[in-house]
Amino acid sequence: MAVLSLHASPLARLGERENGGLNVYVRAVCEELGARGISTDVFVRRTAPAEPLERRLGPNARVIAVDAGPAAAVPKVKLAGTRAPFLSAVRDFIRDRQPHYRAVHSHYWLSGDVGAALAAELDLPWLHTAHTLAAVKAEHGFNGDAPERLLAERRVVAAGARLAVSTPEEARDLCRLYGAEDAQCVVAPPGVDLHRFRPRDTRALRARLGLEGRLVALFAGRLEPLKGPDLLIDALAELDRSPWLRPARPIQALFAGDDSSEGARVGERQELARRAEALGLAERVTFLGACPQARLAHLYSLADVVVVPSHTESFGLVALEAQACGTPVVAAAVGGLRHVAAHGMTGSLVGGRDPATWAAAIAATVSDPIRRERLGRAARRRAETFTWERTVDVLAGEYGLEPAEAVAASHCG
Repeated sequence: MAVLSLHASPLARLGERENGGLNVYVRAVCEELGARGISTDVFVRRTAPAEPLERRLGPNARVIAVDAGPAAAVPKVKLAGTRAPFLSAVRDFIRDRQPHYRAVHSHYWLSGDVGAALAAELDLPWLHTAHTLAAVKAEHGFNGDAPERLLAERRVVAAGARLAVSTPEEARDLCRLYGAEDAQCVVAPPGVDLHRFRPRDTRALRARLGLEGRLVALFAGRLEPLKGPDLLIDALAELDRSPWLRPARPIQALFAGDDSSEGARVGERQELARRAEALGLAERVTFLGACPQARLAHLYSLADVVVVPSHTESFGLVALEAQACGTPVVAAAVGGLRHVAAHGMTGSLVGGRDPATWAAAIAATVSDPIRRERLGRAARRRAETFTWERTVDVLAGEYGLEPAEAVAASHCG
């Protein structure tokens, strides 16, 4: 498989710049394909002069870093200008190495035009995964992306790409906002590594972080307005103002992640720290920075609740990973989060942005240890229904590698 991920390498550190669910998705799919004996080349843009052309990703998988623009980090708003040299460099690699690809899978809008060109030139099946959509973000008031993104996403749909989506709702959005055909979409829900993300004994970690006697609410992800991290701080302040809601033990908020790149507001971490200080919560808000998955798995298990207050999410991998660790979630009732979490069973889905409502949901989740344990057990069981094996079962059929097992999205209208 030729996999195109111009702006995000599956080897990058999660939780910083633009690295997040897309990176996890690409890596996990390639690892599962590799376990089945199917080779993948993931093409990314070289971001450092010393970055090698080829690096091993896993069995039968490698990352190919090609020259496209300067060998340095480039502001996200300027990455569109690297698409033409990226396509040229991928073409050169294919011409020189003569790999035998069976399909092309492009990721995110920056790789869409490249995927269209390569699939046409090589006469191969072409899948595209958007991960997020500009038109959906705009409906929630986030218009920071250049108009070029919306046009590029529309070109992908118009060019007839097979659109691999995470949920039926994402398929409906593509039909409603981009004019996609019902049969053009295939639902391939992401999975979770159930061995890495599992319940653990975290008493030692709790002691190292000085959290004895405290409840823990965890936010995991890039610190940017779209993810809504400020809402967790506001909800904690609301709990302090509402003694009838306040749990018996104080809640410590942990933020695992760091500022996004120039594609969002720079300095979000500083803004959040100032907000916490102004609300008298500076001692109860801890910023841990970007965390590798191994550490993140322990933090999920440590937490009494994982809070996912995003304005919009195409899927919600953080909520799924948390549930796999046996931790209930309090998440926004938006997008894919409504498919990942089960309201009242694995935590709460909260409508709206009222801090008092979020405070009540957080308090209800953590105040009763027996209920919290019951939610955690149900969360793990639910996570067990999402596996990367099932994701690849669907994608492999679309790649033409085995009989299709895909479930076409329906009722887009």
